[in-house]
Amino acid sequence: MRVSIVTPDLSHNCLGRSYVLAQLLEKNHEVEIIGPQFDAEVWGPLRNAYRYKGVKTSKRVYRFATSIPELLTKITGDVIYASKPRMNSYGLSLLKALRSDYPLVLDIDDWESGFAYHGSQLGAYLKGIPFLAHANSFYYTRLFESLTNLADARTVSNRFLQEKFSGTIVPHARDTDSFDPKRFDKQNIRKELDLPANKFIVMFSGTPHPYKGVGDLARALSRIECVEIKGIVVGADDSNYVRKVKHIAGDSITIRGRQPFDEIPKWIAAADMIAIPQRNTPATRGQLPAKVFDAMAMAKPIVATNVSDLPIILEECGLIVEPEAPEQLRDAILEVFSDKILQEELGQSARQKCIQNYSYEALAPVLDDIVLDVVSKHHISNK
Repeated sequence: MRVSIVTPDLSHNCLGRSYVLAQLLEKNHEVEIIGPQFDAEVWGPLRNAYRYKGVKTSKRVYRFATSIPELLTKITGDVIYASKPRMNSYGLSLLKALRSDYPLVLDIDDWESGFAYHGSQLGAYLKGIPFLAHANSFYYTRLFESLTNLADARTVSNRFLQEKFSGTIVPHARDTDSFDPKRFDKQNIRKELDLPANKFIVMFSGTPHPYKGVGDLARALSRIECVEIKGIVVGADDSNYVRKVKHIAGDSITIRGRQPFDEIPKWIAAADMIAIPQRNTPATRGQLPAKVFDAMAMAKPIVATNVSDLPIILEECGLIVEPEAPEQLRDAILEVFSDKILQEELGQSARQKCIQNYSYEALAPVLDDIVLDVVSKHHISNK
């Protein structure tokens, strides 16, 4: 059976979730990934991972609309799987499903409208007015979030989204064969990546944004006097926020740029500890950072904040601190740094939990059941 995964933008990091879904579905089905491409290139970390079926177009609604017919012809699966409740993925998928009578599954891995709620909901609506010509407008997102029940089934990445939209929880899975610490020698990797050989490296992996709490990590590390501890932020772009993080951290953090997806295990292997300092915001309450599973699979001790499902996922295999509390973050880093037995116990427990609950082998059957179920029900309803 062929499954068409419709992603909202092939040139954006939202492609990461579509890639994971494709990897899970490929265990049992043929898969294609379709979507608009709003920038010149496919998103760098996954540029060569698939033969994507994309259409270069514009985020301007009036120009995007002219690309819809071509995009619809590229959706050739027996089942449509839309990533995110956006016009340019779920909207396309609804149009194709209604026209062609195909079963439709919707995946929701973030609370999309939550990203706009920095202040109040009223503020989000007012600020969204000038962007009505944009395909990712807050107004269009809210519209398609209100239409999620039109999908034959829904998958979500965490409990917050399940309570809001219902559906089956499918966390961000990881290939625990590729993310396997036995494949890497830490010291050789550090030499290859030009990282300090004899430091205790606390790593943040991902694109820094204020809601991800990288500034809090910078404050925590800047308050540690131990010269043996070094922070590394890998995956950064050249933004005002990254420059602010550099200013806060001083010499306590080194910033490195974006890396290909298949290089991530190598970078995680070079670390001694992974920090996931999410802030408590509307965006993060509905978000589950995929990087927690990278770290778990690579058997790294993890310190994360008490946001979303992180405390549940890291129960008995990670340290949890309160969000926006650099002092607690600093103390947790020092606790792990000073206890090698704790480092080993947390890391090994995290990997075992990842294999059992968040690996491709654990989650591929879940998606297979969902696909087979919507196909079966669709056939019955059409008799």
